[in-house]
Formats: sequence, C-alpha cells, structure tokens
Amino acid sequence: MKRAPLLGIDVTVYATALPVLVRNPSIIVVPLLMAVIGVLLTVVMTPFSSGGIGSATLGLAQLIVFMLTLFGLGAACVIADDAWRHGRASFDRGWVETRRRGSDILMAAVGFGLLVTVGLYVVQLLGLIGYLLTAAIIVFLIWTIPAAAVGGIPGGASIQVSIDRVRSSPLPAVLATIVALVLLGLAVPIAANWLATLLLTWTYGSILVERLIAAVLQSIAIGYIALVITKTYTDAAFSRRW
Repeated sequence: MKRAPLLGIDVTVYATALPVLVRNPSIIVVPLLMAVIGVLLTVVMTPFSSGGIGSATLGLAQLIVFMLTLFGLGAACVIADDAWRHGRASFDRGWVETRRRGSDILMAAVGFGLLVTVGLYVVQLLGLIGYLLTAAIIVFLIWTIPAAAVGGIPGGASIQVSIDRVRSSPLPAVLATIVALVLLGLAVPIAANWLATLLLTWTYGSILVERLIAAVLQSIAIGYIALVITKTYTDAAFSRRW
C-alpha cells in the first residue's frame, strides 16, 4: 500500500517534475516566447522612461511583461497537465487547449497581478509587514493560474477557488510557493548573472544578451513550477487523480 504523504505534502512531486520536464521540453516553449517578447518590449521602452510620462509608460510595459509571464505560466500548466497524464505531452494539443482557455487564463492573470501589485504597494508603506502580507497573498493565489488553465474554472472565479483549495491543503500550497519564489527570485537571477559573467568574452557585456539568458533560465524555472503547481493543484482539487 502506498504510504500517505507526510503532513499532506507529496514531496516526490518535486523530484519527479524534473525528469518530466526533461522529457517534455515543449512545456517551456510558450513561457520562453513570452519572456523574449517581454525582453524586447522592455529594451524598446527603456530609452523613453525618463520623466513622468516615461516612467508611467515603462510601468505599463512592466505590467504587460508580467501578464505575458503569467499567460506563459498558464500555457505551461496546460501542457504540464498533459505530461502528468500521459508521460509525453503534445504541444499542438496543449496549444489548442491554451487558446480555448486563453480568456480565462488572462482573466486569472489580471486578478493575480492586481492583488500582488496591492501587496507590493503595501510593502512600500509597511516594510517587513508588507513583505509578509505579499507572501501570504501569493500563497493563497498560488493555484489561481492552474485552476483557470486545467481546472475548468472560469477566470473570474479562479482566485476564490485557489483560496478555497489552499485553505483545505495549506502545507502543499506553502511549499509550492516557497519553491516558486526561491527559483524565480533567487536561483534564476544568480544563475543568469553567473552565465553572463562566464560568457562575457563572447557577449561583450551586452545587456540584451544578458536579459535573453535570464529569459531562457526563467522559462525553464516556469516550466518546472508549472509542473509542480499543476500537480499539487489537481491533487488538492480532485485527489488521487493519478
């Protein structure tokens, strides 16, 4: 008989996700495309960022980049779900499903983005308390995108569904959030900086190349995160699905 997960957390998901990602590199295709578009948009808008209007324009560009990133995560969740189900995911099948669920993914992304933005604004006012509040917001929203992408939940309801699932399975949500934040907030920047330094002789310190390197690493991290949050969400929502 299979042993029950410790404290409700199936830690084997985090190890199993790695070979699944290696067998299914298509999971990172849309996140990579979104990341490259984001890099190009940022590079184009940065020279016009001076002054009040310029700062507002750059802020809008950053918001668009964030939405692109979340859409890429949603697409990755769709293909990740296929990979968990069948071992080998079909990019064509995943892309068709992503387009079908696209409006719900975008709606979920907007809600996620607005709430996280509020949390970051509170950080400026309250400091450490704001960081803790933002972390708590992300924990409760961690399953918003997979709920819209693979859970069949309308985009407008995905936030509430994520909150409900987290309340019923808090520890898996907390662990998934920690892993996601460590990868995107710490591991990717460190690895990107290391690679940029290593390749300095060939890139001549090109900012564009450095950002593209970071985009590739971010996409790989998002692919892994998509596998983790998709599996943990479906486990929390449907249990024993696989």
